[in-house]
Amino acid sequence: MSSRRLPFALVLAYLGAVVAVDLMTPSNLRLDVYAALAPMTAAALCTYRQTVFVGVLDFCLMVAHHGVVGGEVAVNRVGSFVGNALMVGASIAVARLRRDGDALLERVRATGEAAQRALLRPLPLHTPSVVVDGFYVSSQREALVGGDVYEVVDTPYGTRVLIGDVRGKGLGTLGAGAAVLTAFREAAYHRRDLESGVVAMEQGLYRYHRSAEYQARLRPERHGGQPEDVRMRAAEEFVTALVFGTEEGPEGPESPEGPGDPGAGGHVPLVFVDCGHVAPFLIGADGGVRELEPADAGLPLGLGDLAAAPRTAQRVALPPGCRVLACTDGVTEARSPDGACYPLAERLDAWAALPTPRLLGRLRADLDAHTGGRLQDDVAVLVLERAAEYHGAAGAGAGAGGAVTDGAAVP
Repeated sequence: MSSRRLPFALVLAYLGAVVAVDLMTPSNLRLDVYAALAPMTAAALCTYRQTVFVGVLDFCLMVAHHGVVGGEVAVNRVGSFVGNALMVGASIAVARLRRDGDALLERVRATGEAAQRALLRPLPLHTPSVVVDGFYVSSQREALVGGDVYEVVDTPYGTRVLIGDVRGKGLGTLGAGAAVLTAFREAAYHRRDLESGVVAMEQGLYRYHRSAEYQARLRPERHGGQPEDVRMRAAEEFVTALVFGTEEGPEGPESPEGPGDPGAGGHVPLVFVDCGHVAPFLIGADGGVRELEPADAGLPLGLGDLAAAPRTAQRVALPPGCRVLACTDGVTEARSPDGACYPLAERLDAWAALPTPRLLGRLRADLDAHTGGRLQDDVAVLVLERAAEYHGAAGAGAGAGGAVTDGAAVP
């Protein structure tokens, strides 16, 4: 409402100036047409009530000054009176239509925002073992989500975190992203190990591509192609993803890490599966930054049938004070006006000592500065860090039936 006060004041000032000039000029020189521009301008720039006020004020001022009948040009007076009334009425009608359109747009926006927030929950998200903060920016104006997805789930087997990137950008990729996200949420509660959860996510994407809705959207007659072209387009809509999970600490000598490795001394034992995604970064408590490049990166979701071997999990300890930053290629491939890619590793090395909220704020502002405010792709960034209340892996998941290590429950 405050943004409409200045236009309202300017319209009133214009109307006052027209009336003042009209008073100082001969009576046969009427300025009704100029005064009538005030309510028309108010209809375009001001609120409905402000437009009604300006219209009524304009009409009353013109009638009070010139009257309706009298003198030698009564017909002209009546014509001016009717013309002014029509202009005021049209202005009020336009303002009413504009008000109703704005109200409808607001309802649609609120509905869309609620639907999008159901797909991607606001950050930060907390679990007993980790805190996940970050930000999301869609490359499509007025959209809260696009081709990138993320989720954090607290399960009986530990925390599960997903960040993914659908090939493409904008709202057209929502279907594939929602299919992967739904499958992840379901698998997180029923699959102990991340590898089988990733398989379930890929199966969810396959089901989406076989759905009648998806097939109808890619009908050959709509795209001027053959059925083989449709199948090829479905195969090209893959999803890169990183899936993180917290593990229970070693409970015996059979643990592959051994004592003093993940799970000891309050370390969060972290496992992740790479599905062709941008490698995450480990930000150390001392400020050091290194890339967690997996030894065997898997194929993106939707292309798993092309590999003979299943995707494998990588393990890393997350000591107190350490963080893991994961992002989509909308960050690493963000281009400056001269074509240079965003130097994420250099920026993280310079900002590693900053607390997470400040680091994320600095990163988002720097991305805008680097691209000139014109992102070419959707952007998602997540930072995982040890929760303040976490006291070691032995206590994690205790409320869900005991500790979990390598997919086997330890009572």
